[in-house]
Amino acid sequence: MHVEVSRLVAAPREKVYAAYTDFESMPKWSKGLSAVRVVQSEGGSVELQSETDSGTRKRTVSARLHLYPPSKVETERRARFSTISRTVRFDEAPGGTLVTASLDVRVRGLWSLVLTPRGRHGAIASATEGLDAFARYVEEM
Repeated sequence: MHVEVSRLVAAPREKVYAAYTDFESMPKWSKGLSAVRVVQSEGGSVELQSETDSGTRKRTVSARLHLYPPSKVETERRARFSTISRTVRFDEAPGGTLVTASLDVRVRGLWSLVLTPRGRHGAIASATEGLDAFARYVEEM
């Protein structure tokens, strides 16, 4: 499943990229995140641990991000039944920075018959909501 959404953020690209890569501040704008901490940082890679709280249970997720300042952040995360790849691009545009989030989800096994067809609409809505929240956060800084 592939999903791609974009949002214009009314701020210069360097400011937008810096806000996005201020990982410990992510819970301020990313719904469901209760904490993010940098576990390791070397060269152009960062390993993060994030805690999510759905109200009924807490979960800790690890991810490795590859940073290409100020234009792109790539993430790949493997779970039991899926691999999730995300690329967030930051392009200069009239009026600010165009932020584009691309998400590729590969579900393995029989789960692909259940999760993939239903998940696309929810993934688009979630990605759009996340970019909108991020844009508000940056524009209010």
